[in-house]
Amino acid sequence: MQERKSIVVTYRPKHKIILALLVSLSIILSFLSGRHWGAYEASQLNAQKLDLDERLQTLQVELVNYEEQLSLMKLSAEVDNVALESARQQMVILQRQIYSRNEDLKLYRDLLQDNDSPSGVSIGDFSLTLLDDERVKYRWVVRQKQNEVKRLSLFADINLEGKQDRSAKTYRLSELDQQIEKWPIKIEFKYFSIQQGVIELPEGFKPDTVTISLRYTWEKQLILKQEYDWKYED
Repeated sequence: MQERKSIVVTYRPKHKIILALLVSLSIILSFLSGRHWGAYEASQLNAQKLDLDERLQTLQVELVNYEEQLSLMKLSAEVDNVALESARQQMVILQRQIYSRNEDLKLYRDLLQDNDSPSGVSIGDFSLTLLDDERVKYRWVVRQKQNEVKRLSLFADINLEGKQDRSAKTYRLSELDQQIEKWPIKIEFKYFSIQQGVIELPEGFKPDTVTISLRYTWEKQLILKQEYDWKYED
């Protein structure tokens, strides 16, 4: 039988102290390492934050610049639109003036070439044109042919006669043309005068004829009365 021998370990207090020191040192090193790593990560995050702040400020400045450019572009577009609309209106006015001048020139030519027209005051070139908005444009000319032409002053009375709700109805032109402020219409001219405007027919009113009556402003007796059928030009 094998004999067992006891081993005696001598207890030394220094070993316990050294072990405690090693454990403490390990804890301290771990703490310092963690603190250093935390400080490193914090510095990295702080650097990223500063970089993001700079980028944010740059983007904000760019956004302000873009907003200013957009505002200027909108303002420029509005100015361009206003300029275009003004130019369009000027063109319309010029076209109307050209048309009016052409009409005046045509009348002058007619007066010079027409030897068969009656002497004195006459009415001619009566026309009716239906507009897109269902209003009606009218036009007529009063002129005089005399050996000695003098400036005339006339009153014109224009009436539209027709039916409304199956009954006979008569309207004065001043009731249908909002541009006519006084009645009767006063016309002053030497050779001729073009009378034109736009009327809006009352609902249900169907005109049949237009009657134009003329008299001198200083007399009550009519000098001319002309009746026209209500017919639109093609």
